[in-house]
Amino acid sequence: MSRLRPKVRPSWGLLTAVLAVLAVGIAAAIAITALRSDEGRAALDRAVPGGSGGSSADQELTETHREVSEAARELTLAFLEVDYRDMEPLTEEVLAHATGEFEEQYSANVEQLVEAAKRNKSVSTGKVVALGVGDLDADSALVYVAADSEVENVTTEGSKQPRYYRLQLDMVREDGEWLASSVQFVG
Repeated sequence: MSRLRPKVRPSWGLLTAVLAVLAVGIAAAIAITALRSDEGRAALDRAVPGGSGGSSADQELTETHREVSEAARELTLAFLEVDYRDMEPLTEEVLAHATGEFEEQYSANVEQLVEAAKRNKSVSTGKVVALGVGDLDADSALVYVAADSEVENVTTEGSKQPRYYRLQLDMVREDGEWLASSVQFVG
């Protein structure tokens, strides 16, 4: 006598519930990502009367994040800008965004930098591709920057060549201004 096995039917109710939970999770992740962007916050502020309703601590953190991001962007662009024909204002711009160890190192090497730029007839313009703030508090921040530049010098034979940089900036607030205390190239 053969034994009959009962037919196993999938539990459509369980499958539907799992899919619903996944859909809600994905929607929440998309919403969180959108709200973290400046455009997402602006859209929410336009859509909801009275703004996003965040606490004043949240608003302060957002403002601090914007300030340190902009300062890191300005320093990176100044750091990547090279024009052998007029280096003085470019090096002064970098130093205007520097403090501490970075300021000391850059100041100590600025003459060699200017000489190398002139000798190689170097011209470079940079752009920030991505920027992320790691650790952040009221007076310090760790910022990661992905930046590209176009470089022209005696070795490029008159053509512009791309260069790709990944930087880690230690930023500190001094007298209400965000400055770079350390700039490191990272892999």
